[in-house]
Amino acid sequence: MEFNLEDNLPAGLYIISTPIGNLEDISLRALRILKCLDKIYCEDTRVTKKLLTRYNINKSLSKYNDFSNEKSRKNIIGEIENNSSIGLLSDAGTPLISDPGYKLVRDCMDQNIPVNVIPGPSALVSSVVLSGLPSNKIYFTGFLPVTNSKRKLEFEKIKSLDATIVIFETAKKLNKTLLDLKQYFGNIKIVITREITKIHEEVIAQEIDIFIKKICEKPFKGEIVLLFNSSDIIKNPINMIELEDDIKKLINDLPVKEITNIIHMKYDVSKKTVYDIYLKLKNNS
Repeated sequence: MEFNLEDNLPAGLYIISTPIGNLEDISLRALRILKCLDKIYCEDTRVTKKLLTRYNINKSLSKYNDFSNEKSRKNIIGEIENNSSIGLLSDAGTPLISDPGYKLVRDCMDQNIPVNVIPGPSALVSSVVLSGLPSNKIYFTGFLPVTNSKRKLEFEKIKSLDATIVIFETAKKLNKTLLDLKQYFGNIKIVITREITKIHEEVIAQEIDIFIKKICEKPFKGEIVLLFNSSDIIKNPINMIELEDDIKKLINDLPVKEITNIIHMKYDVSKKTVYDIYLKLKNNS
């Protein structure tokens, strides 16, 4: 769809990618459309305001985020039906990629409302390109589930794949995720990208143990993407769900030392790992 700056945009929803760090990464098309929109919905109006101010764009901003409900979506659809052009922006990158928005897109499609995408930066794509890992097959899991039970299911799914795995993580939760990955997959080599397109951009490829040591000495900051190839773990898969089930069956009948030896021999995992799982299950029970 092409139009001049002075043109009014056709009514519809416009999904617009924004920079993931460097504000120069905004596309000319995105700037042109932002200037022509009737209204913009975004995750955080303060973040979007900085971008618009950088390019001398003055628009009405409203929030649309994880907490927005069906009423919010109906209001947006009502505005579009009243001949408004509405933009949807995330704080950084491409909306709907581990960001809110798919329900709004789905509802627009159900109502035969035009949905337009203005492509651009994506931490997912940029990290895969920089990782040096195979890019022919990619499994993007986004942010891992919070609960241990749902994490287990996700890890079991990953074991069955032959692909480059991409995980989004916050600096605050990185240590827990690294420990979980080591427990399930061993001390595999992973790639961490952080602060992509920013001044302190980093791409590091090392074993999990080295990363754990590094963040203990100096915690990472900023947006983090974690990548590894599942072919590194498929050779010696460990079914952690079965392992824990076996411990549960023995936990009330045998002393911890004996349980540790049995599980260690059966699954070829370290005794410390078995003992840590034993303590966790014991405390939970």
